[in-house]
Amino acid sequence: MSDNNIKPSNRATQVESFKVMDVLRRANQLEAEGRTIYHCEVGQPESGAPKTVAQAAVTALTGDANQSRLGYTDAFGLVELREKIAEHYKEKYSLPADKEVGADRIVVTTGSSGGFLLAFTACFDAGDVIAVASSGYPCYRNIGGALGLELANVPINEEFKLTANELRKEVDERKASGKKRIRGVILSSPSNPTGAMLSVTELKDMCELCEKEGIRFLSDEIYHGISYDKEAATALSFSSTAIVINSFSKYYSMSGWRLGWMVLPPDLVDPINTLQQNMFINAPTISQTAAIQCWEPETIAELETHVAKYRKSREFILKQLDSISEIKSIAPADGGFYVYIDLGEELVCRGKGLGSTEMCRMLLEEKGVAFTPGTDFEDPAGNLGDRRFRISYAGGTTVVADAMDHFKDYWPSWVKRVKDAKN
Repeated sequence: MSDNNIKPSNRATQVESFKVMDVLRRANQLEAEGRTIYHCEVGQPESGAPKTVAQAAVTALTGDANQSRLGYTDAFGLVELREKIAEHYKEKYSLPADKEVGADRIVVTTGSSGGFLLAFTACFDAGDVIAVASSGYPCYRNIGGALGLELANVPINEEFKLTANELRKEVDERKASGKKRIRGVILSSPSNPTGAMLSVTELKDMCELCEKEGIRFLSDEIYHGISYDKEAATALSFSSTAIVINSFSKYYSMSGWRLGWMVLPPDLVDPINTLQQNMFINAPTISQTAAIQCWEPETIAELETHVAKYRKSREFILKQLDSISEIKSIAPADGGFYVYIDLGEELVCRGKGLGSTEMCRMLLEEKGVAFTPGTDFEDPAGNLGDRRFRISYAGGTTVVADAMDHFKDYWPSWVKRVKDAKN
């Protein structure tokens, strides 16, 4: 006898899909049918893991008993790996003595996604309000919603940034209207999807505002190492209460290895240790073992060649977009490997179903070019998502060149469709 009350939870059914993965699924379907697809949708590096990392994994899998023990690690991860991460902060960011990071404050996570889940669970209770940028990474919103958090979608400024100024305005408006106070803010710099980076002063101001207002700052720094003529700063330089989240997926080209890390303030070490033990036990041991090689000179030299390719692809896309007179609003693309474009009201006709979502769908179906519509990154209550779209240039210079050629070939037909729909 079946129980008609057995059904998925409301939590599960109310979470939005990760739209870029929907685009990828359709792109893969077309590819399986024999179509040539130009993948500019996902933020996945073209290259695999560095050679030193891959070889370390092979050795761990095939070596003698002392080399191939791949059982559980400490919940916080291999001590040697955590010590490498701690040394990385000391060398790269020149942290002052009172801000230096010890291995005891570093937890190795199952990707940055595992870090988000641990951080949200450790810092907030159901019903708490966290601020997210609109435009911003959609999984912040989706994971927070699944955990029962309330979201304050804070609009970015004209430079495509969420700074202390925008957050302060949201805080003040909530105080004035009697709304719940903001308990946390999560923000990436360089940003996904915009590529915009906070300056050192802007990051310092954000940290100071959060500490003043009792807001837990979750600083997503997974695109550090990939920037163009600007140097990324870490929240650890300015805050004793912030959580820093990072990953091996982007700069280190280890997306499928599902490995990341967090640097924790002292008050969260024990709570997150307990949560990690129960939720994940530990991050994948084979990935941790291999990642120890990530800071070897040979590895860094290889990774910097990836950044050089990203730079070349970025410059090519921006040059191609500059040649399209109708496109006037492009995010700065200071870092990461994305270009984010706002079509404005002139280049969409949402009343006839012609927004960026439809443009990206038609571009994929007609030309085999996979871009991601802005609905993934914007406040669902607003309309900016169907005006904006993201181009990922992580997939290699050849893919980018071919994709942009096909996009420029497609573009006049889109402009005509919108014009005809408006007349």
